[in-house]
Amino acid sequence: MKTFVETERVKVLIIDDSALMRNLISRIIEGNDELEVAGKALNGIFALQKIPKLDPDVIILDLEMPEMNGIEFLKERKKQGIEIPVIILSSFAKKGAQVTMEALSLGASDFIMKPSGTISEDIQTVSANLIHTVKAYGSQHRKKTKRTPVLPDTQPEISPGPSVKKKQM
Repeated sequence: MKTFVETERVKVLIIDDSALMRNLISRIIEGNDELEVAGKALNGIFALQKIPKLDPDVIILDLEMPEMNGIEFLKERKKQGIEIPVIILSSFAKKGAQVTMEALSLGASDFIMKPSGTISEDIQTVSANLIHTVKAYGSQHRKKTKRTPVLPDTQPEISPGPSVKKKQM
């Protein structure tokens, strides 16, 4: 029997066409006990197909991708009424940049610049910022949708109905 309260982790969908970035972002997310990667998609088309099954709390979205880029994804997300918070993680997402302003106007919640190369300080700064932002928006979304964690020790017991019981003689 567990003596502490378990909480469900914030589920994250990562959308990026770069396998290297999907893996790097996954490692950042999975490195935190309160977060988990619900799934990955290489563009907006695949992401829209996965969202109903994965039911993520937060989406991390690149802007530059083939077939359906981040802006097109945000437009389709809005059209479909998907209210999951989206965090833009892109090398194009600079404060005041036209594409960033467009993404925010289409419903993106926030933006973070991708790490610029392999400088570990930059990666650590982006990682810390990403974790903080994902937790904040993920928690907010969970409260808004009133998701509550299922605790293993509070599952209702299912007893057999009267037709299952045998008479003892």
